[in-house]
Amino acid sequence: MGTTRTSFKRFQRGWRIVIIFTAAFWIASLIWSLMTTPMYRASAKFLVYPNENLTSSRDVVSSLDTLDKRTISTTYADILDSNRVLQDTIDRLQLEPSALENITIYSEVQTDTNILVLYVEGANPQVITLLANNIGQNGISFIKSIYQVFDISFLDLAVEPETPFHPRPLVDGLIAAGIGLAAGLIFIILRESLRVPLEALRERSLTDKQSLAYTKKYMVRSLTQELVKKKDEPLAFGLIHLQGLEDLIDGLPERVTTVVMQKVVQRLHAMLRGNDLVARWDRLVFSALLPATPEMPAIKTFERLLQALEEPLTIETGDTISLTPVAGLVIRRPEDTGDLMMERGEHALKNAHTGETRIVVAK
Repeated sequence: MGTTRTSFKRFQRGWRIVIIFTAAFWIASLIWSLMTTPMYRASAKFLVYPNENLTSSRDVVSSLDTLDKRTISTTYADILDSNRVLQDTIDRLQLEPSALENITIYSEVQTDTNILVLYVEGANPQVITLLANNIGQNGISFIKSIYQVFDISFLDLAVEPETPFHPRPLVDGLIAAGIGLAAGLIFIILRESLRVPLEALRERSLTDKQSLAYTKKYMVRSLTQELVKKKDEPLAFGLIHLQGLEDLIDGLPERVTTVVMQKVVQRLHAMLRGNDLVARWDRLVFSALLPATPEMPAIKTFERLLQALEEPLTIETGDTISLTPVAGLVIRRPEDTGDLMMERGEHALKNAHTGETRIVVAK
């Protein structure tokens, strides 16, 4: 539950990344729009209909039936954007090759109609408008020379466009920003999905597999960091030895030993604050680090720890085990280093084995 909550908080903080992605895509789109040559589109519309010279009503009905199948309209559209009609138009207009660069010509039949639309796209709005109307006129002439049943004529002449259809800075910017937003969200999701397994792996490397407490290596590093980063704050460090298990541990099944050690850690955590650390120091020794804790509060905390551990443990066989804990406690001195505190703590624990009190505070 805690890991899930932490991941959610990290996901919430990822809004900065989302903004960066969105802004980057929008800026890239703006730069691209500024560097791209504006392209214009001119369009001319044509209407296909039966020839007015048809005299027989049967011919009119037949021609309408054929026209309804749209094969004629499609054929006329193909003729309008054919190379033959285009080349004939270019020759008549005597256009320079440079004026025809990046020119695109295509036509289409509007849905459920006999109306054709011829599109001409290019960088020069005057040239594309001239081409659209002249290609249309030449196409009409060519079609009338070979088809007599159906006629074609202009419905709307092409008008010189005032604004380019490509690029469109506002629309393109919004689309790019949307893509950037999606990319940022995907990046955060992927990052978090990768972070969780890595953090779980890291957590396992810092945790004793049997007791689920921190390892000695992690405790040593944490103690050193506390001494370096918080030089003026009090600090308490202690070792707890479970004397009652000395003669039993080798005879217990591994499964039972695991349960016992995990219950010990649970009891220790129950008596400590959230920022206190518990680690397995040795086979039957656990360590506790109490940041920002003076001597008297530290002694009282360790008394509670030992009191909790003195309660007998019941194992799966129904038998009870007395842990008989003793502890050595170290209170930070100004000249202390990590090695010195650990040495004093181990010496205090050794004295606790033979002393009259169950908690020995290192001098």
